[in-house]
Amino acid sequence: MSGEKAKYRVLRLSHIHNQLWEEGSEVDYDGLPGSALVPLNDAAKKAKAKATGGKVAVVELPKTDGENTGDGLPGSDADLDKLREEYEALFNEKPHHNVKAETLREKIAQKRKDLGV
Repeated sequence: MSGEKAKYRVLRLSHIHNQLWEEGSEVDYDGLPGSALVPLNDAAKKAKAKATGGKVAVVELPKTDGENTGDGLPGSDADLDKLREEYEALFNEKPHHNVKAETLREKIAQKRKDLGV
């Protein structure tokens, strides 16, 4: 490698290097990038490709501006996906595939409380 540090844009609130990064922040990260990080340079693109098995496409969840009335209740897949991604960012692991939205909210809230956020 050329020594270039991998640089990413944060898609949503993420816990990286024992710090919370706001959506839109740019961060240098040498670990395995998750779905909340969009590569900004060649080193990051290579790391992302390695992490995703060569697939670098990143899909950003659309903003709903309050249109989504499900708010994470059964049938609201977009909210559940967002909660899963937020959980993964905070805990550095994916949640169990059968976990419910309410359980994810509780675990995320507890982790934020533990981090003092």
